[in-house]
Amino acid sequence: MTRIDKGIDVTGGRSPRSSFLIILGLVFVGFFIGQFVGFLASMTFAVANGMGISDLTDNPNALYDYMGLGEVLTTQMLYTLVFTFLTPWFYLRLIAKQSLSSISNETKVDPKLVLATVIGTFSFLFVNAYFIEWNANIDFPDFMSGFEEWARNLEEQLAETTEKFTTFNNFTQFLFGFLVIAILPGIGEELLFRGVLQNSLHKLTKNAHVAIWVSAFIFGAIHLQFYGLVPRMLLGAVFGYLYVWSGNIWYPIISHIANNGIAVIMTYAMSDVNLDETEAVPVAYQIIGVVVFIAFMFLFRNYYLRPKQSIE
Repeated sequence: MTRIDKGIDVTGGRSPRSSFLIILGLVFVGFFIGQFVGFLASMTFAVANGMGISDLTDNPNALYDYMGLGEVLTTQMLYTLVFTFLTPWFYLRLIAKQSLSSISNETKVDPKLVLATVIGTFSFLFVNAYFIEWNANIDFPDFMSGFEEWARNLEEQLAETTEKFTTFNNFTQFLFGFLVIAILPGIGEELLFRGVLQNSLHKLTKNAHVAIWVSAFIFGAIHLQFYGLVPRMLLGAVFGYLYVWSGNIWYPIISHIANNGIAVIMTYAMSDVNLDETEAVPVAYQIIGVVVFIAFMFLFRNYYLRPKQSIE
């Protein structure tokens, strides 16, 4: 078990600066290509189901009115595959000439740590609830009213979209939703943001903390939801520390899948649950969550600090 205090080399022989700039550029290019592929798929489904161009111009979200849940999830899956799977693969295989396995110092996982990771991730939901509520209620000064209106409108549109692909009518839809919302993003986003982007920043800055937090910020910002930026950034930082401490990309992947998966399960089990709900949980639960989460992070970190471990 090897920590990556110095980061894993994903430069492919290039300078850390040029490597980072290439990766950053690919992140944004991959994002827009993924969005475009998803949009084309949505248009194809919607037009095939009877949507007219005037319907789309009158209401940008009209696409989803002409699509079934399976079709909506399929478009989201295509976006995720193109953006978060194809982008890191393209960089590692075709530019850096490395395999995807090169971003982990080990691939085995300890069942005890897997269970601890799931419990720690669940406890962080209660911790992050405070930041979700705080971020959602930020008010801007008058001179930024234009930005605030744009951000609020975008937030509402994305909330409507989220509701569209999390309304499951049967167990089959739930399983497909779990795959698209939890498993695929959990794997793909960690390969991209932790495995490739964070490592490139680590080599560039020679500082693990800077690399973790900057990549976490980009991870949060790329979702285009300003009123969810801070909690997503904090979540990304948690994934980043699990990765650096363990040297194993599977632990942030497991944590990411657990975070998204718990929300999907709650949505299916309790139909009145809203994934975009911003009201914080009771303070007592938050305190318990903080204690459990801190204990988890402390124990996880110390597990990889034992003297017999090999530190890179």
